[in-house]
Amino acid sequence: MKVFTSFQQNKIHYKNYLLLLVIALLAYWPLTFGIFSVKNDAIHYFLPYRFQISETLRNGEWPFWNPYIYLGYPIQGDMQSGAWNPIVWFFSFIGRYDLTLFHYENLLYIFLGAVGMYKLTNRLVQHSYTALLIAVSYMLSGIMLGGQLINWLAAAAFLPFVIHYYLQTLDSVSFSNAIKTGIALYFLFTAGYPSFLIITGYLLLALFIITFIRRSRNKVANAVSWKIFIQQHLLLLLVFTGLSLPAIVSFIDLLPYYQRGGGTSYQSSIVNSFEWQHLLSFIFPTTIKANDVITSTDLTCRNVYAGLFTIIILAAFPPKLNRRNILLICLALFALLFSLGDATPVRKICYKLVPLMDTFRHPSQMRLFFIFSILLLATPGLKKILSTQLTPIEINKLRKLTWIITGFVFVATVIAFTRSGILTQGFGFELSQLRDALKNILDSISFSDAIVLSGLVQLFFLVSFLLLLKKSFSHKRIFFYLWVANLFIMAQFVLPATFVSKTSPKEINAFIHSAPKGFPLTGLDKTIGENSKDALADFDKIGLAYFYNKKIGISHITNSPSFLTEQGEFIDNNFLYRYVSSSPVVYIADTIIQLKDSAFLEFNNSCRYAVADIATDVREACDPDDTAVIKKLTANSFEIETQRLSAGYLVVIQSYHHHWRASIDGEKTVINRTNISFMGITIPAGKHTIVFHFTPGNTIKAMWVMLATLTLLLVSWIVSLIRQNRFNHQS
Repeated sequence: MKVFTSFQQNKIHYKNYLLLLVIALLAYWPLTFGIFSVKNDAIHYFLPYRFQISETLRNGEWPFWNPYIYLGYPIQGDMQSGAWNPIVWFFSFIGRYDLTLFHYENLLYIFLGAVGMYKLTNRLVQHSYTALLIAVSYMLSGIMLGGQLINWLAAAAFLPFVIHYYLQTLDSVSFSNAIKTGIALYFLFTAGYPSFLIITGYLLLALFIITFIRRSRNKVANAVSWKIFIQQHLLLLLVFTGLSLPAIVSFIDLLPYYQRGGGTSYQSSIVNSFEWQHLLSFIFPTTIKANDVITSTDLTCRNVYAGLFTIIILAAFPPKLNRRNILLICLALFALLFSLGDATPVRKICYKLVPLMDTFRHPSQMRLFFIFSILLLATPGLKKILSTQLTPIEINKLRKLTWIITGFVFVATVIAFTRSGILTQGFGFELSQLRDALKNILDSISFSDAIVLSGLVQLFFLVSFLLLLKKSFSHKRIFFYLWVANLFIMAQFVLPATFVSKTSPKEINAFIHSAPKGFPLTGLDKTIGENSKDALADFDKIGLAYFYNKKIGISHITNSPSFLTEQGEFIDNNFLYRYVSSSPVVYIADTIIQLKDSAFLEFNNSCRYAVADIATDVREACDPDDTAVIKKLTANSFEIETQRLSAGYLVVIQSYHHHWRASIDGEKTVINRTNISFMGITIPAGKHTIVFHFTPGNTIKAMWVMLATLTLLLVSWIVSLIRQNRFNHQS
């Protein structure tokens, strides 16, 4: 009965959620229907890492380590890999993680972002129609259309939930909202880009301080007692920490090995700053692709489009300067100035003075908070329009401002038209060639072309809006269609540039599906160089081939945000790089030399070498009958069988990490750093079974804390349901 009553009360919201889902699926149709593939970082980094995490989970292991990524990689510590993202776990159990599932994960974040924005907006203005349009704007905004960085999409998805539930925590005696805030923060942390959690943390701190001061000054008793207020925040922190602890511990474990583990330089921190010229995307979003515009900002980081009518409403109905709007205005200004990098002093001040602000790059990511604030600032004006509460004076003001914007767009379009060749490109093709013709236009578009293309579309919507205003704005449904259609069409112009490639998902999936299951031994007896011959054959389509074909390979490509420092040093040592390439994954070294002597390694000599700074009894034997064979391979372990007439030195071409443990016939032994970045152990003469196992003890303990937290949350939820049912029965 309670469920039915709840459904009836929220029926309008569920209908709107369904509508948001339909709009998301249609707007991002290349992903929905598998027409075109995502591209660049999405293909080179995020997809293969998720594939390897999925393969590990489906093999009955936890993804602590991966032997195929960059000659061994502690994937658990890479916060962008998805190793601790429950959504990645869920998709992994559906099936082998391929491009189709990756597309669906992208769509899920886009849809969740819309739902979160809907819930937050509806809470602020208590108007579902307004919430629906703002939610559509959010999921078709410039930040969502960036596309290639799925963790940015994930951050945009969970940010509205965090703010929504935290605001409810501040206004309610209930502990459930504190729990929901902690869970939303956990998803933001494990699924999103780390810097978004840092900025969100400071935003929550600002809200906390403002609320604390307001409560302290309030002479009348507060609705929420100080005791409950403190308990709510302690609970929030406990839930977030309990769920996130394995990810936190893993990340801390990686820091000593991570190239940027000690922070990033200021010059690196301003890479991919937003630029003033890209503010044009606020009205002309196609300008982000203009080929004749000189810019150092990545294509995916230039768009701040939030809808044409958002601008009109903000201009016509400036937000009142109450506490909430002042905070949103400050957030919008801060986010914009920060995103501009070195163009303003804000980024440098934060870098030097604010904790953790020296740990991340890409200032343009702050566009998320700019767009987020702008949309929320537009909600009161939008509600007024949709509630048909406009006075004749306000309608006249709205009409005048629309005419001003129309005039600006018209003049800009006419000037650009005189320099554009877009119409000549548009003629001379048959209707069946329309899609290819449009794609070619977008690929070769100039700044003038972009202004004309966006300008003509915007003029259509502006004129339509002016005609609607003539009828005193009595047709809300037409306005709804105009709002959604404007965002939808602009999204179609931008998607080919920022989100999808020309490659068919079928090609990529065919390669992924051909990959052997589990962790096969095939090819491990060959040299690493032999296993890497085809590594770059289809790099643009799939990235490095050995991420999928289950061959432990090598290359100079280092497309990872968490690349290991000593891996970089190894790659830079040309002689050692070549020598390791000519070796199998495991081999027995006859001679141990110093790093300074590595330039004299003999490639054609029957003796094998290892570079290590250790004292050893190993003497040069050069026995061609020595063997080291991998008998079993998993994500987190190697089992090796060796045979040698005298003592030797076993080298394993997997990155060194302090969590590796080795044993010889069950007896523990010491692992030495070898060949700059890898592992080696001294082995006695004879036949032996050697096991290497990656065992991150602190992470495993933290996982038990996470499991205990999940159990407590589940028990609390069940108890709450039982109590609620008893209360309903008694009443």
